[in-house]
Amino acid sequence: MSLKLYLAAQYPRRDELKVYAAYLRHQGIEVTSRWLEEKLPLNSQLGDDPEEQYKEFATFDIEDIDRADAIVFFSENPLIGVPRGGRHFEHGYAIGTGKPAYIIGPKENVFHYIGRNYHFKSFGEFVQAIEKYGEEWK
Repeated sequence: MSLKLYLAAQYPRRDELKVYAAYLRHQGIEVTSRWLEEKLPLNSQLGDDPEEQYKEFATFDIEDIDRADAIVFFSENPLIGVPRGGRHFEHGYAIGTGKPAYIIGPKENVFHYIGRNYHFKSFGEFVQAIEKYGEEWK
């Protein structure tokens, strides 16, 4: 059984994360993040779409986190205001269910300091750790 990861990031980073997901899949890692296949514009704002669609997306995200062994959270500069915040919920939900979180980027809020959070400066540094530890991360 292969490692299963849920990738969480700002929605405008979707295309960037698709590249990371492809790399991880090539390494035999299952990426459970169906949000990467959504077709909404990258600059879409909360309220641009029907409420039912948001409910469906949120349900899929929770199901995808539940299927994963861990979450990979792409953080942002905590000194710059970032609209929306679904990824913060995803991180909290994963931690609440006992899953580890691999945070790529700076510590963005107080919850990045507790629990099973593992920090990496870049996706490349994270990949090196996967290559070193592989299945032991489960």
